[in-house]
Amino acid sequence: MRYIKVLLLVLVFFVSMLFLFQNQEVLGRDMVLQLNLFFLPPMRPLELPTYFILLAGFLLGALVSMAFFLWDRLSLAASLMKARWKIRNLEKEMAKNATMSSTINFPAGNKFPLKKTEDVKADIIVPDPDKNA
Repeated sequence: MRYIKVLLLVLVFFVSMLFLFQNQEVLGRDMVLQLNLFFLPPMRPLELPTYFILLAGFLLGALVSMAFFLWDRLSLAASLMKARWKIRNLEKEMAKNATMSSTINFPAGNKFPLKKTEDVKADIIVPDPDKNA
C-alpha cells in the first residue's frame, strides 16, 4: 500500500508538471487580484502570474490538509492516553480488591469460599453424628 501511495504521488506530480509546461504561455500571463471589503479600504491589486496562483493554491491546500491530519492524530493520541489512564486505574482497583479478598480468605471473583476437595471427601467418609440421632 505504501508503494501505491508513492506511485500515485509521483504520477500526480508528473501530470501537474506536464500541465504547467504545456500551458506555460497561458499560465505565464499576469492576473490582477484585488480585495475590496466594505469595512476596510480597498487593497492594491497585485499582478501575479497564473501559475503562481495555481501553485500557491496547491500549497495552501496541502498545508490545510496537514493541519487537519495533525489535529486528528492529536485527538486520537489524547483519547488513547485517556483510555490507558482508565485501564491503569482499573488495574489498581483490581489489585486493591484482590489484596482485600485475600485477607478475608475469599478467592478473587467469588462471593463465598469454595470447599476444597479434601474437605468434601472427609465429609463423605466421616458420618455426622447429629444426623443419625
